[in-house]
Amino acid sequence: MISKNSPFTFILLAGLSAFSLFFSSCGGNKENENSELKDVEVTTDTVSSEVRINFDLLRVNIPSPGVLIQKLNAAKISYNKNILLPSSKGGSFTSNYQKAIGLGAFGSDLSLAASYNQPQDALEYLGQMGKLSGDLGISSAFDPEFSKELISKIGKPDTFQLMLDKAFDKAERNLRSNQRVATTVLLVAGGWIESLYTSVEALNTNPNGANTKSLYSDISVHCHSFDYIFQLLDAYKKNADCAKLLQEIEPFKQMLISMGRNSKLGPADLPKIRETVSGLRNKVIG
Repeated sequence: MISKNSPFTFILLAGLSAFSLFFSSCGGNKENENSELKDVEVTTDTVSSEVRINFDLLRVNIPSPGVLIQKLNAAKISYNKNILLPSSKGGSFTSNYQKAIGLGAFGSDLSLAASYNQPQDALEYLGQMGKLSGDLGISSAFDPEFSKELISKIGKPDTFQLMLDKAFDKAERNLRSNQRVATTVLLVAGGWIESLYTSVEALNTNPNGANTKSLYSDISVHCHSFDYIFQLLDAYKKNADCAKLLQEIEPFKQMLISMGRNSKLGPADLPKIRETVSGLRNKVIG
């Protein structure tokens, strides 16, 4: 676990406090708090406050997959379904490990399909996500009623992404209320990896485009958050699934951290970026 007295924890705690204050200043009230509580399938074996705090200190620094995905359309990069994880692959996920990572990855692919207003593809991913979430015991996050409402907003990318982010927030809270924090970590990692992979592959279709320059900086920022993914996995490495994922991403650690520290990434770096990110995605997701 993270040392309570380390400088790192102090910095993150300060950041989390500022994050909380920001949202409370933007209309947080008792009604919102009660609404959030209703989203949690409360059980008697909820995680300890220490575990919850340690998790949140790291989780707040890991961006939603949609943050990077939405930049692709803005950069005038064409939609390419071939770079996405085939929705049919969901049927081959048999273990909790595969299902949790797959649910996170499909959420990222859903964001990409929706940002390009592709309702049929979005429906395919939503269908698989509904099955996987049911298997993981968090079906209420992606139930048919919510899926129908979500698809109706596909023409409004910002609203769609906000609703999807809230659904994943709900899924994470429900997993933590049932002492399955490790499953939450896998879900977060799956979405993070898939969004990075699809963004890099999409960028490769037009690496020198006039509107793509800022994407390299966005990818660097995304890679920077890898350190928090790694620390989450390390914090829960007593869990066999987290230990497995930790081992699988270890070979890519140094390169991802290096890319995250390089604010001047450009087209010349793309071949190496693709090699690293493709290797990571193939290893973890397939």
